[in-house]
Amino acid sequence: MPVETQTIGPDAPGALLRWIETNPYTEYTIICDDRTWPVLGAAVEARLRVAGLPVHTIRLAGPEVVADETRIVEILLQAGPPAGRVFIAVGAGTLCDLTRFASHRSGRPFVSLPTAPSVDAYTSMNAPLVIRGLKVTIDAQQPLAVFADIDVLCAAPPQMIGAGAGDVLGKFTALADWRLAAILWDEEIDEGIVADMDAAVRAVAGAAEGIGRREPDAIATLMRALLDSGSAMARWRNSRPASGSEHHLSHYWETMRLLRGQPALLHGAKVGVGSVLMARAYERLRGMTREQAATRLAATPEPDAEAERATIRAGYGVIADEVMSAQGDLLPLAPERWARLQQDILTQWDAIQAIAADVPAPEEMAGMLRAAGAPVEPAVLGLTAEEVAAGLRYSHYIRDRFTVRRLEAALGLDLTRF
Repeated sequence: MPVETQTIGPDAPGALLRWIETNPYTEYTIICDDRTWPVLGAAVEARLRVAGLPVHTIRLAGPEVVADETRIVEILLQAGPPAGRVFIAVGAGTLCDLTRFASHRSGRPFVSLPTAPSVDAYTSMNAPLVIRGLKVTIDAQQPLAVFADIDVLCAAPPQMIGAGAGDVLGKFTALADWRLAAILWDEEIDEGIVADMDAAVRAVAGAAEGIGRREPDAIATLMRALLDSGSAMARWRNSRPASGSEHHLSHYWETMRLLRGQPALLHGAKVGVGSVLMARAYERLRGMTREQAATRLAATPEPDAEAERATIRAGYGVIADEVMSAQGDLLPLAPERWARLQQDILTQWDAIQAIAADVPAPEEMAGMLRAAGAPVEPAVLGLTAEEVAAGLRYSHYIRDRFTVRRLEAALGLDLTRF
């Protein structure tokens, strides 16, 4: 179901109180952290108390909150009995994902008050969580309502605004990946959702400079695109409309950094960097003729399941078995499926070229990100050359989805060279 109440404007706590007046809930649990408490959490709690409403606040402590099983248990232990209670997520993506999952599993509804236009998680029904070190996406629920305070959004740290722009602009390659999967891997696709997402992405691209200057109208455009993206994922019941090879890079870098005890880095910032790298992948496809593709396909051996498993072990270490078990029909790839994929690549080459042509050139993608204040180069995020190479080599295994990376592998291209 769509999130019926979505407001982007001034005084989010006031909008929340007006919504409460028309809803049957009797108790409220605010979930925030040490960063979002002074930004908005304290104000929300104060307004609810002045209105005479029972409110309990769960404030997650620590310099960085990760959406993992430890924080989930912490929330559930502090939440109390569910009767008549609604959760209020005050924060950005991590807090929203934690609240989404904890509320769903404990039989409570929730509402979201974003503190930054940084991710498309707010209206999604999926919760990306880190479980036993692996980033996984788990079904949960959408919020009943979203109240986005434009003044709070404009005052968000610039790196979080840039991350939101990166998350949206990454949809250029995500949508192209979905289209590739539809023609080469028999994947279902919804052209209405694709059209809606394409319009949202292009609106943000047009507002990039205003986003970088924190202009309220441009920030509202960014926030609306993020909400639309989450809704698209809920309509499709998974993240396919908003997540492709660029997101797989982000998930891989995050997973491996967390396994090493390093900070995860902002999701959308990594997605933006990944989108430039994947725009290069599409540029490489645009420069290939059908004849060259045929030559490469003829020279590419059928995938060897044991060799691929060895590759996954090299790239994922202690979580390799979990990654291998999630490969679906991509591992092992049946011989007849491999033969049909090769044939379909040549048959659909004109369509592949048309899809690739819709992806901005790497320089254009980088320009939009820079204008919006988002990182472009991996080094700016602190990613080493080794991390980048590993992401390019192994990230497509993190999901059982056909993307431009799988197409490049079928063409025998070196996934680490650009």
